[in-house]
Amino acid sequence: DIAVKNVRSLIETLKKMRSFQFECIFEETVTIANKIEWPETFIEDTKRGLKRKRMADESDDIEERVNAKDLFRRDTYNVKLDKVIQDITVRFESLEELTKLFSVLWLSHTYKDSLIEKNTELLIRSFPNDLDIEIVDELKNMKMVYSANFGGESGETIQPLELLNKLLEMKLNTHFPNIVLPLRIFLTIPATSAGAERAFSHLKQVKNVLRSTMCQNRLSSLGVLAVEHKLARKANLQKIIEDFASNKARRKITE
Repeated sequence: DIAVKNVRSLIETLKKMRSFQFECIFEETVTIANKIEWPETFIEDTKRGLKRKRMADESDDIEERVNAKDLFRRDTYNVKLDKVIQDITVRFESLEELTKLFSVLWLSHTYKDSLIEKNTELLIRSFPNDLDIEIVDELKNMKMVYSANFGGESGETIQPLELLNKLLEMKLNTHFPNIVLPLRIFLTIPATSAGAERAFSHLKQVKNVLRSTMCQNRLSSLGVLAVEHKLARKANLQKIIEDFASNKARRKITE
């Protein structure tokens, strides 16, 4: 939900930039150009004047020169922003559809039972191997638990992450397993592919002289450590070594 709101906000900001903020951006650009002693005029201004092409029904004495600034706004500024807005909209359409699919997890005391049944049916149809019809009863019961324990009397909506944390904190996850499962599915779905794309850029740093003999599992593990290096530095290495040695020892005994 946060990702969808951020995308919508970004699109609205870009639309405002296209419609209302060109002059402000242009003036700021001119100011920066003056500071670095860069010519603030367009290249076209130093060349021959640009003329607008006449239509067939216009007389020969009508001549209109096209301002280089307006030409830049029409053919470059607006075109580029339109392309960015279109690409962002298309790319994140699936994200919005996914949020609508899991909308039943945005729990509210005012959520009608008929709406719960309808939205849950769509969710079960999308994940038939993971979810079953019991989630409907659990969601209906959760409304009462939500009102009594989570402070939902005023009708505010509780976010999926907050709901999952509350269930784990109060140790209610075993009573509502069919709610916990879709919550975990939804909260672990990445909003973008940026994480995976960044992982590819780290492979070059991970590879070394032994890359020809390095197996895929080791390379992937080193890639994860490179990406999550901040978290890796906080890990207790001694505890990890002891756990690893203990597991190896137990496996050897059982063999």
